[in-house]
Amino acid sequence: DLTYRTGNTDLFTARTRFRSDYLSKVYHGFIFGSLQQGRKSGAFFINKGMAHARIIRSLTQHVLFESFVQKQFNESILLSDRNLVGGGIRFDLHPSSSKFNIYLGIGAMSEHERINDKDVGEITTRIIRSTNYINWTGQLDERITTSATGYYQAHTRRFEDYRILFQGSLTFRLTTKLAFPLRVNLRYDSEPPTGIRKHDVEIFNGLRYTF
Repeated sequence: DLTYRTGNTDLFTARTRFRSDYLSKVYHGFIFGSLQQGRKSGAFFINKGMAHARIIRSLTQHVLFESFVQKQFNESILLSDRNLVGGGIRFDLHPSSSKFNIYLGIGAMSEHERINDKDVGEITTRIIRSTNYINWTGQLDERITTSATGYYQAHTRRFEDYRILFQGSLTFRLTTKLAFPLRVNLRYDSEPPTGIRKHDVEIFNGLRYTF
C-alpha cells in the first residue's frame, strides 16, 4: 500500500507484507514478513518491520511440534531490535473439521531485545519468556473467511512482566485470486519503555492478490 501527499504537509506512507508456505504430509513451514514506513515533512513517524519463520511437524493427529525464529523492530515503541528463538507443542483441538480449525500452543522462547528508553537510554535484555497462544481459522461461507490469534507472553521469572497480542482478520473473496482483507492488531505491554502507552490498536484494509 502506498500513500503520497504534498502541499502544506508532505506525507508518504508505505506498507508491504509477504508470506511463503511449504506443505507436506508431515511438515508445514512458512516465512512471513512485513515492513511499514511513514514520513511526514521528511521525518519518520512510522518505521517498523518484522520477519518470522516457523516449521511445524505432526507428531500425532492432535499433537504437533513447532519451532520458530523472529526478528523485529518498531521505532514507535522505541524497540530498536528484538530477536526471538523458540518452540513448543501445538494441540489441534478440532482436527475433524475441514472448515474450522482451533489450535492451542504452549512453549518458551529466548528473547534478546534492545530498547532506546527516553530516560535510561539504551537497554539490552536477554530473558526467557513463555509463549502461549490460541489460534482460530474458519470459513463462514464460500466467500468469507476469518482468523484470529491471541498470544500471552510472560517473563518466566517475573510474571508481572508480560505481553498480550491479538491479530484478527476477516477476508471477503471477490474472485478466485482477488480478496478484500480487514485486519485488526492489538498489543498490550505491562512494562513499556518510558513515555510509551501500554496498549496499541491498528486497523488495516486493502486488496490481496494470490498468484
